[in-house]
Amino acid sequence: MTRTGRKVLPGDEVAIAEEYMSGEGTYEQDGKVFSSTVGELDLDPKEKVARVILDNPPVVLREGDVVLAQVTDAKPAMAIVSIVQQEGRDREVSSETLASVHVSKLSSSYVEDAGDVVRPGDIIRGLVIQAEPSVQLSTAGPHFGVVRAVCGVCKNPMEKKGRGLYCEHCERTENRKLADDYRSFLK
Repeated sequence: MTRTGRKVLPGDEVAIAEEYMSGEGTYEQDGKVFSSTVGELDLDPKEKVARVILDNPPVVLREGDVVLAQVTDAKPAMAIVSIVQQEGRDREVSSETLASVHVSKLSSSYVEDAGDVVRPGDIIRGLVIQAEPSVQLSTAGPHFGVVRAVCGVCKNPMEKKGRGLYCEHCERTENRKLADDYRSFLK
């Protein structure tokens, strides 16, 4: 890549089609290459491609990404979640936000029913293990799992007590597959 430092807007002429092919963020028309987005012009002399690098690119999930998601349903064989954000990024996810976590991917140890370790309303940290054709997550491993849980009865936030969770409002205890930094990442 050879970033030019030149900021371009949609419709700006960035190159001549005889010298550069149209790449990401550009299009060709009447022998000229134009920007199709706002960003920084990149003219690659080796590949002979003109691109526009986005200043704040959209979040498109890929395998290996770490995401935060809210559990919307917990069935025996899987949890259904809605992805809230890619960890470390402020921008919304622009690709599919509905994902599943198969019961075998919830924990490193055996889980019989997904509802035993996650509940609707919980916020989880998951690893994207498949992005296409549907998003699938894993919460196996110490850093993955529930980072914020709500009581199954009163929906108040639950506090960690020992290896379980405790609701101060209704004095109920529950279990989850907790991430190693449960609730501390919110502070």
